[in-house]
Amino acid sequence: MDMYLPYIVSVVCALISGIASYLISRKQMKTDLEKLNTQYKLDIEKEREKFIMEKEKLELEHKYELERQQKEFENQLGGNLVNTLITEAMKTPEVRKQITQGMNALNLKKK
Repeated sequence: MDMYLPYIVSVVCALISGIASYLISRKQMKTDLEKLNTQYKLDIEKEREKFIMEKEKLELEHKYELERQQKEFENQLGGNLVNTLITEAMKTPEVRKQITQGMNALNLKKK
C-alpha cells in the first residue's frame, strides 16, 4: 500500500483539480450565456424600435406625397376648368362682341 499511496494521492489531487475546473468553467459558461441572451434581447428591442421609426417615416412620406399629388391634381383641375370656361365663353357671340368693344376702347385711349 505504501507503494501505491503517492500515486493515489496524485490521482485524487488531479481528480479534485479537474472537477473544480469543470465546475468553474460550467458556472462561467452559464454567466456568459446569460449575458449573451440579455444582449440579444436588447439588440432585438433596438432593431424593433428602429423598424417602427422607419415605418413611421415611410408613412409620413407617403402621406406627404399623397397630399402633394392631391394639391397638384386640384391645381390642374382648376386650370382645366378655367381654360374650358374661357374656351366655351369665346364661342358665344356676346363675349366676342364685348372683347372686341374692349379692345376698340383700348385702342381709342392709346391714340
